[in-house]
Amino acid sequence: MRGGVMGVFLLVVGIICIVYGATIMLTWSGTAFFLVWYALGIICGGTGALALALPDSTVVRGIRNAVCCLTICGIAIVSIMSAVIMREAYRTPPRDLDYLIVLGAQVRPSGKPSEVLRYRLAAARDYLDENPRTRVVVSGGQGPNEPCPEGEAMARWLERAGVDAERIIVESASKTTVENLQNSRALIDDDDARIGIVTNNFHLFRAMRMAERLGIEHVWGIPAHSTPWYLPNNLLRECLALVKAAIGGTI
Repeated sequence: MRGGVMGVFLLVVGIICIVYGATIMLTWSGTAFFLVWYALGIICGGTGALALALPDSTVVRGIRNAVCCLTICGIAIVSIMSAVIMREAYRTPPRDLDYLIVLGAQVRPSGKPSEVLRYRLAAARDYLDENPRTRVVVSGGQGPNEPCPEGEAMARWLERAGVDAERIIVESASKTTVENLQNSRALIDDDDARIGIVTNNFHLFRAMRMAERLGIEHVWGIPAHSTPWYLPNNLLRECLALVKAAIGGTI
């Protein structure tokens, strides 16, 4: 890639990252992960702009080439990891599982589930409608920006969707995915129960690896939908979360 082309490439990548980060920020998802896109945009776009503006020199070429190589390598690594992550979402769970565990996500100040959480609840409702003997554990505690525990909001949503309250078990103390799984499994008194873990397609791979690490047996993943526009953001976050989980020993 020639010098001027590299500079333009980095500038374009930087602009795309910043614009995309702005769209993520506007969702008010409760996290500051959009700052990662801003940081990537500033690094790539700033390097590209400087490479185009400054006279060509050994230092400018070195910085430009290094950032360009890191950008291309980063895109390749994230793309490969994302393909592995999404493969989990295309496996079909068996019918008539004994329990579902629905992992919590943000509840809006109004008390309504966020879009991500609604997708999870809709997937659980569909499975419960088709498998009337299956019960469900809705799992999630209360975050600092939430009006109630996620588990309680999830139970209300399922009841309004037509799921019998007697089929719903509420777990409302968990703060992390590991706690979701641990605390929910503790509420299931059958050691041989066949369990489905319900979460969004981009999150399912990590959740399943955590369940295996915790020794939860007879478990299958049930993928919920996610909004395509936000999928790059969610997959990048999952890639970083997988690295963190591997270092922390939770997968």
